[in-house]
Amino acid sequence: MRSLFPNAFHVARREYLIRVRGRAFIITTALIAVAVIAIMLVPTILGAVGVADPARIGVAVETDDLDTDPVATIQTLLIAAGNPNGEPGAGRDEDDRPEVTRVTDAAAAADDVRDEELDALLTITRDNEGSLAFEYLGSASPTNQTRLLVTQAASALAIGDRLERSGISEEEVARIFEPPSFTAVPVDPDDARDADDFGGAFILAYALVILTFMAILTYGNWVAQSVAEEKSGRVMELLITAATPRQLLTGKVLGTGAAGLSQYVVIIAALVIGLIASGPVAEALGAAGQAPIQMPDLNPGMLVPFGAFFLFGFLLYATLYAAAGSMVSRIEDVQQAVGPLLFLSMAGYFASFAALNDPDAQWVGVLSFVPFFSPYLMPARMLLTTVSPAEVVIAIALLLMAVAAAIWLASRVYSAGVLMYGQKVGIRTILRATRVSR
Repeated sequence: MRSLFPNAFHVARREYLIRVRGRAFIITTALIAVAVIAIMLVPTILGAVGVADPARIGVAVETDDLDTDPVATIQTLLIAAGNPNGEPGAGRDEDDRPEVTRVTDAAAAADDVRDEELDALLTITRDNEGSLAFEYLGSASPTNQTRLLVTQAASALAIGDRLERSGISEEEVARIFEPPSFTAVPVDPDDARDADDFGGAFILAYALVILTFMAILTYGNWVAQSVAEEKSGRVMELLITAATPRQLLTGKVLGTGAAGLSQYVVIIAALVIGLIASGPVAEALGAAGQAPIQMPDLNPGMLVPFGAFFLFGFLLYATLYAAAGSMVSRIEDVQQAVGPLLFLSMAGYFASFAALNDPDAQWVGVLSFVPFFSPYLMPARMLLTTVSPAEVVIAIALLLMAVAAAIWLASRVYSAGVLMYGQKVGIRTILRATRVSR
């Protein structure tokens, strides 16, 4: 440690102050913070101004032999479809439920749809065989939520009508459509996750993957470009006389990394402010209601590993980015030098998205112990499935070993690379640099 400090600390302090005092850094950080708060408040504001109002559907019934009221049936089915895990209408205010009304003039109702006074018009008739036929006027997008819900409701209405025409009583029809008793039993009895908090855990895992990838990509490039800038300006030749390459490497990674993490702290603070402010803003705008997605409870036993995987994963990549930046003499060549690291980080990023859909897969468990992938995969597994404390400890230990190995390798590359000018980056150059140490 004495061979690194205090020189590494002075380099880190210089790097940190240069970054955070820059006008571009301050403006960018402020704009990102404002954007994060605005994004957190957008759903509340849109709901208050009516953008997220429930669907308004008109129903024109052009057959007189229906035993049940199709309007009431369709509205009940739409409410149930919007809340599949509870009783129809449970947890939803009257103003949040779809509005289904009978219309007597189909042509006038069609004009209302075109004028956006109605979201859709469903016309019910009978075909030549006597079965119910439906014509839907509205969004033709196959992913439109209103269209999908109305299609499901129409299918259920048609099946019920066929059963009634076959002589089956209403009680028997209701019994046929009654949901079965279905209980999901977790393999691990201690796993308390269910459908209510899985959505929030999935979103949080998704966000952690993106934040980790953006930190590695953005701030790793900062480290590499900082080294290349000093080489291109011949500043490195002066610095190398006052500090060893290993001290410069450590200072670069710590200082630039601290600047990047400072920006992340501001972003996370803006996120928390947006979450806290969304409640009062919703009440002030008259759009208060139950949140559709509940975020999982995070205890210190989860927050500490999350922070460890993020920090050590960043140090692993940032150290290698610094070594890659030391191999080039011009800023224009930085992207070429860090290309392999970019592909490696993207591999972990894309593997994480596949893992989010099947966190219990065997390949996910194996990759979550690989140091270059564990910062992405292990936090996601901790949120979406059951992970033993021993697995977490082993993954962190392997990640720390990888960081130590990366520092050893990067310091050797850095010690030779900072004094190399005008040479192309290649495997031979890197291997030759690793044989040189100072």
